[in-house]
Amino acid sequence: MVSLWVTIGLIISAVCVSILGALFSIDGLAALFSGATLAVAVMAGSLEFSKFVLAAYLHQRWTKLNLLLRTYLVASVVALSAITSMGIFGFLSNAYQSATSALAAEEIKMQSLHVEKERNNLEIQRLNRSIDEIPANRITARLKLRSDLEPAVAEINKKNAEVDKKIADSKLSILAVQQKVGPLIYISKVFKVEIDAVVKYLIMLFVCIFDPLAICLVIASSESLESRRKKENTPETFETPAAGGSTPPNGNDELIQMRFTDEDSAGNKATG
Repeated sequence: MVSLWVTIGLIISAVCVSILGALFSIDGLAALFSGATLAVAVMAGSLEFSKFVLAAYLHQRWTKLNLLLRTYLVASVVALSAITSMGIFGFLSNAYQSATSALAAEEIKMQSLHVEKERNNLEIQRLNRSIDEIPANRITARLKLRSDLEPAVAEINKKNAEVDKKIADSKLSILAVQQKVGPLIYISKVFKVEIDAVVKYLIMLFVCIFDPLAICLVIASSESLESRRKKENTPETFETPAAGGSTPPNGNDELIQMRFTDEDSAGNKATG
């Protein structure tokens, strides 16, 4: 018989893994079919619940089901497990894509800011060339043009300062996003594998373990509860000790003594 604490542990593990797997799967399926999020969530939730109930039912009634029904129910459990795995794959892929998309967006934003700053610098150079094109002997004209262009140059420098601030903010955002995928980047560098390949292998590992483990935990919990129920319903029996064996329990000893007493009384009456 499975001990009580192991049974409790199996039940808690089955509930936790099943609920988490169902939530991840529902979220992933809703992301895959974003046009009908609520309907997909309700449908996936009902299928998840029915899958675990069906797995426990199959385990308890396996020998009493006919071959056709048993085959269909097993195929249903396998198909539902595949749907759950697809949902978990979608959930984890979406989480990774969200981080990488934010990183790509910040990089595009930074490139745009660098282009804007380069354009502003080219404009300042053009203005300076217009001043240099005036002959050196026309000092008054050069000074007048320089004074006329100073507000425009100052405005451009102000824009460059704002661009530099945006570039710094964008770099900080990139660092924040890289921290989210930092472990993946480290694994990618250690094993010299592309980060997308690392993510693919990890996701496949989660998919292959998560839902099958949940089903096995449900079956193990059902088996543990069934074994404890059978043990509690089985009456305890005591064997009569052989000659030279150990002394029987006190209750049986008293019963044997009473039987000998009754037999002696009956023998005395017959003799009398």
